[in-house]
Amino acid sequence: MNKSLMFLLLALDLGLLNGCGGSATPPPPATHLSLSVPANAPNSVSLSVMVTALDASNQPTTNYSGIVHFTRSDPRAQLPADSTLASATRTFPVTLTTAGSQTITATDKAVASISGTSSQINVGAFADAFPVEWYGAKGDGVTDDTAAIQSAINAAVAAGGGSVLFKVARYFTTGTFLVPDGVVLCGTVEGPFDVQGVDPAATAIAPTLLVTNTASPFLSLRGNGSAGVTDLLFHYPNQVKTSASVPNIYPYTILLESGKVARLTVTNAYNFVDVDNNNGSDGSELAEDLYIGAFNIGVHVDHAFNGLTLHNLHNGVFWDEVEGASYPTAVDKWVLNNGTALVVGRVDGLRLHDFSVFSRFAGILFTDSPDTSLDQRSGGGASSDIDLETVQYGVIVTASTGYGYGYEFTNLQVSAAPGLGLAAVQLRSGGSSPPEVLVNGGSVRGTWALGAFPTPQAGNLTHVNIIGSDLP
Repeated sequence: MNKSLMFLLLALDLGLLNGCGGSATPPPPATHLSLSVPANAPNSVSLSVMVTALDASNQPTTNYSGIVHFTRSDPRAQLPADSTLASATRTFPVTLTTAGSQTITATDKAVASISGTSSQINVGAFADAFPVEWYGAKGDGVTDDTAAIQSAINAAVAAGGGSVLFKVARYFTTGTFLVPDGVVLCGTVEGPFDVQGVDPAATAIAPTLLVTNTASPFLSLRGNGSAGVTDLLFHYPNQVKTSASVPNIYPYTILLESGKVARLTVTNAYNFVDVDNNNGSDGSELAEDLYIGAFNIGVHVDHAFNGLTLHNLHNGVFWDEVEGASYPTAVDKWVLNNGTALVVGRVDGLRLHDFSVFSRFAGILFTDSPDTSLDQRSGGGASSDIDLETVQYGVIVTASTGYGYGYEFTNLQVSAAPGLGLAAVQLRSGGSSPPEVLVNGGSVRGTWALGAFPTPQAGNLTHVNIIGSDLP
């Protein structure tokens, strides 16, 4: 074959190859990676991350064959092993464990410039968590977060229950909230909180709810015992300062019809917790580890038919601590002539333990329920380690259950407000059933105008082993 014929055949072969696609343009190379992730995720629960190789025009490219390596902002996250993609994309399981905003990054092991980082993933503190930020809450102390908080509660209800989470921030509110069975409002750090010298309206020292509503209780807990509120600080930014002679009147901060409240601080409420199970739910109520700054009533109890436990409740002048004011201020004088730390009407089996009071007109008032339809309007129960300091009256009892000792105290400590002390324990007439009270152990201090234990106007009072009365 001569050379001319050989070149002609070679040219024909190349032409045929070109006609079969031999010169088709290859797809453009990958320049970066895209990660698709959910906006919200509970911690310690596997989520899906889709990784896609993209070209310079942000189009998927099928010729990517690199090996992808994963990194993350969450130091305890569980990541997949280094892997290739199939047809430019692949979905991987990732588990994040640290609450807060987290990201995931994928990078080509050989070409570091081929990389991509996910958008922010809001990681809940635990499964079934509903951080209010997911629903638009700002926590800046100015923006009204009422609607966002309600949306978080609604989401928890729709999921069958869960925890509505508040981070260390100031959530300004204008409305009220119903907390149903299975839903718990809780802070992300444990309370109660120290408010010494800090204005909660201006500085976030805890998960703080700023309350301005004046129409009805701020939080209402209902159901059969599984609603709750815990690890939050409540502050009223429109309440009077300590120089005022009379506080502004607000409804109760919390209406506890059923459920539990724990590890809370309130700085300047008018009335704080109203335990009133008048809706007939089956749950028993619990309130513990509360630091209560309430001008008028700290805790009110009525219609508590299934037992009630009050444990570690401290009633102080937290409004003074916030302002760094010296006791007594003008508003302290109002509280000393009007405030009562605990008011109890109808209760079946009260358990009151580790209860302390500073500067009130009365530490505890046991009286009748105003509900005259009840078969028994008063109550009874046992109390221990009660410390009532700087009060005009320590304990006032107008009625109790009519069998045995209605109310029993172990280790009752009472000190009189200087120049204002009237009685450490006084039993009064006029109740639905004569009061029965036993006090075993404790002390009385200061001067009492009526005597530490004046003769009962009605019922029976027994006190033994009391330093300053029965003992030297």
